[in-house]
Amino acid sequence: MQNLETKPYTKTLEEMMSRKSEILSKAQALTEVGISETAHSLWLSAANYEEHIAPMLDVLGRELEASIHRISAASCYEKAGDLERAVNLYRAVLSGPLRDDTRQDVENMLSTCLGELNI
Repeated sequence: MQNLETKPYTKTLEEMMSRKSEILSKAQALTEVGISETAHSLWLSAANYEEHIAPMLDVLGRELEASIHRISAASCYEKAGDLERAVNLYRAVLSGPLRDDTRQDVENMLSTCLGELNI
């Protein structure tokens, strides 16, 4: 499913991925120590980065990798309590290229989100 003509990361993409990783690590650490109010804005920021990174990867022919970043964005929104956005992204991911085991995982994540929304 991965495009045979993948291109290398651009400098901008590498910088965005690095910054996103820093934010994501901080959000995880703050959540683990119970500072969820501060973590909330970091989860949203990480999700925003992931949503910008994914189409950049698509352009480079890295569709499967882009899907993983969309899944990460959805998960970040879910952790921030924005379940509607998480559901929309999980559904979008399921319409694109995924490995079978990843597709099952995303279907489970979507089901959990929908359950929390009582849908």
